[in-house]
Amino acid sequence: MSKLSTKLACGMLAAALGAGGLAGCGSLDGTQTVATVDSEGVTLGLANYMLRMNQAEMESYYRMLAESYGMDGGEYWSTETEDGITYGEDLKNNVMDTIKELYVMRAHAKDYGVSITEEEQASIDEAAQTFMDSNDAEVLEELAVSEEDVKTYMELYTIRQKMREPMVADVDREVSDEEAAQTRVTFVEVSTEGTETDEDGNTVDLTDEEKAEKMDQAQQILDKVEAAEDPASADMDALAKEVDENLSAVERTFSSSGEGDETTDQAIKDAVADLEDGQVVSQVVEGETAYYVVRLEQQFDEEATENEKELIISDREDTQYENLVQEWTDAAEMEVENSVWNKVKVTDTQPYELKQAETEDTGTTDSTGSTDGAESTDSTDAGQAAEDGEDTQTDGTAEETAEE
Repeated sequence: MSKLSTKLACGMLAAALGAGGLAGCGSLDGTQTVATVDSEGVTLGLANYMLRMNQAEMESYYRMLAESYGMDGGEYWSTETEDGITYGEDLKNNVMDTIKELYVMRAHAKDYGVSITEEEQASIDEAAQTFMDSNDAEVLEELAVSEEDVKTYMELYTIRQKMREPMVADVDREVSDEEAAQTRVTFVEVSTEGTETDEDGNTVDLTDEEKAEKMDQAQQILDKVEAAEDPASADMDALAKEVDENLSAVERTFSSSGEGDETTDQAIKDAVADLEDGQVVSQVVEGETAYYVVRLEQQFDEEATENEKELIISDREDTQYENLVQEWTDAAEMEVENSVWNKVKVTDTQPYELKQAETEDTGTTDSTGSTDGAESTDSTDAGQAAEDGEDTQTDGTAEETAEE
């Protein structure tokens, strides 16, 4: 699987792409072959187009993030990753990984009866034409992209989107209650972690006296719950706030088998293991970093269990899909023409931005520009991908940036 993907819907692709500092305008020949996947050539225009769309999307994200923290953004693409290359070079490498994946999946499309319909092709053609019409000649020359490159890009993503369903069609969707069983509890957490730090920045542990005070708080809450007319339905949140307004009750479900859940303290799970629904643990539960007042709501939460079954099936589908794509990409051969690809630079001095297209009659902006039948559905955090290499994509909404 590629570490960075550019799953942009046709609406995004139809948006104009602005570029600043066009010092190298016209220096690229988009018709050159920049890579070969098995025996199929990839044009530089297509690769550069993918790169700049990714760059623009990520720059928009980081600009928004910087503004939210009152920062100017600073330099990013020239910063080195843990691997000793710049984020700009990392982006280029990830785009090449994505290209390989897209071409490999298209090569396997016929095995699953996947193709582009006439309606989808019409949408792609329209979106590609819109993109070309929405960008001025200077930007298009800088991108070195042709209308055919844009069409190819959207065709590749349309095929990848359509491939997932048949690729996971034979996944086992039978999940037993035992495998998915969920237990639901309500608890109040009284933290025993220190809040102060020493001169070296290390957290200072609570003293025995301070821990005793925390235990007393938890015991007071437990006493109030047990003294309620009906402890099984007592408002634990309100009772906790009577002791300390900063405390609150939390409702949580976890696997009845105790596996796959790292958020719920094991002490809580152990404490309710033999209780009946509605029972309150008769003593304060001592966890690793807190004291807990705990009530078992349901030993077997049917609704949460059904939701867990869906998650298990989804995980099985993801695993099968990812394994197949990995198998195909491992078997494929890709040769990158470095002499051609090295001509493309990702720098902080030449930013790119996604710009909303203006409507002819009102002058307002169309934030979607959507086209039926050629959208990508997956989504993850675009910014985090630059940090950890995970897949990213957008929801198909083009955002105006501050730079014009």
